[in-house]
Amino acid sequence: MSILRRYWRIIFPIFFVAVIWIFSSHNGDVSDNESLFFASLFGISNGLIRKFAHFFLFGALGYSTTSFIKGLHPLTFPKHTHIFYPVIVTVIYGALDEVHQLTIAGRSGQASDVLIDALAGIAGVLAYIAYFCFYRLWRAKRAAVKAVIDEQQANIQDLIQDKTA
Repeated sequence: MSILRRYWRIIFPIFFVAVIWIFSSHNGDVSDNESLFFASLFGISNGLIRKFAHFFLFGALGYSTTSFIKGLHPLTFPKHTHIFYPVIVTVIYGALDEVHQLTIAGRSGQASDVLIDALAGIAGVLAYIAYFCFYRLWRAKRAAVKAVIDEQQANIQDLIQDKTA
């Protein structure tokens, strides 16, 4: 049980890697149809929806990879290495994704997509750190409020005991 509890966070990075791989494996016609569907759904251009998809998926990969690394080192998070490694993983996978697309009919690998993937990875890491810091502050505030309430309840119990004695 403790192994599952410690490593459950690996599921999400693996999920996003698989989703990215599946989308990259579609040939050019299928990929165009998918992006045209979402472009018409949201009313934006096909090229913009493709870049947004890159940014969303690789941002989610950066976020989930940061969460996984935080799970490995919960007491020392965040350190510069905990921020640096997820970005490196995202950039390397973004480059591998573009190389993979070179092998698919009708697809091409673009250096601009690797740059978007890198920026998305950085955004995902920063989003996780912002969430983590916000959660830490919220939890500390909640603990402080609970301590005040417990102290007030103890004072009320003391008053009740004094009146009954």
